[in-house]
Amino acid sequence: MGGSLAQTPDSVIPQTAAPASQTSRGEAPQTSPESSDASNDTSSDDASSDDGAPPVSGTHAPSAAPSQHASNPAAARAPIAQNAGTRYACRHPAADGYLACDAIVQGAGVPTRGAACSRSAPYCASDLQAAYGLTQTSRGAGRGATVAVVVAYGYPDAAGDLAIYRRNMGLPACNASSGCFKIVNQRGRATALPKPNADSGDDWRPEGALDLDVASAICPNCKLLLVQANSDKSSDLAAAVNAAASLGAGSIANGYGGVEQRGSDSAYRHPGRAITASVGDAGGGVQMPCAYASVVCVGGTSLAATGSGWSERVWHAVASTCSAVVAKPSWQHGTNCKTRAVPDVAAVADPATGVAVYESAGGGWLKMGGTGASASIVAALFALGPAAARSNAPQWMWRHGASHRVGDVKRGF
Repeated sequence: MGGSLAQTPDSVIPQTAAPASQTSRGEAPQTSPESSDASNDTSSDDASSDDGAPPVSGTHAPSAAPSQHASNPAAARAPIAQNAGTRYACRHPAADGYLACDAIVQGAGVPTRGAACSRSAPYCASDLQAAYGLTQTSRGAGRGATVAVVVAYGYPDAAGDLAIYRRNMGLPACNASSGCFKIVNQRGRATALPKPNADSGDDWRPEGALDLDVASAICPNCKLLLVQANSDKSSDLAAAVNAAASLGAGSIANGYGGVEQRGSDSAYRHPGRAITASVGDAGGGVQMPCAYASVVCVGGTSLAATGSGWSERVWHAVASTCSAVVAKPSWQHGTNCKTRAVPDVAAVADPATGVAVYESAGGGWLKMGGTGASASIVAALFALGPAAARSNAPQWMWRHGASHRVGDVKRGF
């Protein structure tokens, strides 16, 4: 795979929030956590050398004690204030057996090529590349890699919307005729694709546009695979993830989640593939599939240009916490959690410092956020790196993020 992140300038990488202790959120139930979730350790390396948690967002060093912010997840993860300008794309919270997409529409955006891409939100592709030190890497790396985006329902305008985004962002074309862009259903077939959800309060098309656009921004040379599940049922989305893996995607982004519960994680356990999922945008505690030990659980930050550089801080809607049902993985060290600590890493998700997205059914250019965005950014980041990083992506993230310096994760590539 072309390119290496080790060749890029040292700068900021999507970062983690310090995991909260279980006692600070109420003792997590300790009744038989899913032991199978703790065994996703396919590396022969001795994980005991990891003696700390991944770096926290910004320039603060990780601390053994949870931050005041993280100690009150109910307040930290309060639902967003929805109004005429800010809304969830999908219904929150998801009903039992269903999953909700983690896309937030902040308002209209008007980026055009060469304009409104000046280090101010809504951020364009060049902004995201610069913020994460990937300007040079994004130009050359990722060729031959495939990033899959999994969503529910149909998105018939996906190819056209993607073409408009990439053209206006100065990115190379990515379409079906060149073999760069492919759309399939949850069985991995190009026909018949599901229809969009007619419920305007539960429209997954903005999530699909968000995920495809930010993945394009981080890895313009990657092939893109859009997998459309028949519905937002957990079983349908799980089938779509399996389809993405069977079609050879090296990175699979899942910008959705639902209430944490016991169950099989087999659909989200595909060795050799980096599977990311969003930690969520509102209250309700840990969500699946983000908490699975086989998944890179992605949180959110607020991103801002500062002088000639960039800074990030933890986005207020996302708290760090501990799973109630997933056992602590053998490779996860340096947290106060007795079980699986989430998230593992974070990138921009705050809709106030959101990204530019083109989605025609929603009115064209939009300013969007949500941890669906950060999950896709991190999936594309893994596509830029070597296969070794994807062999057990969550473990790799903790191993290479165990220092106080926020650039260390990227240098690990």
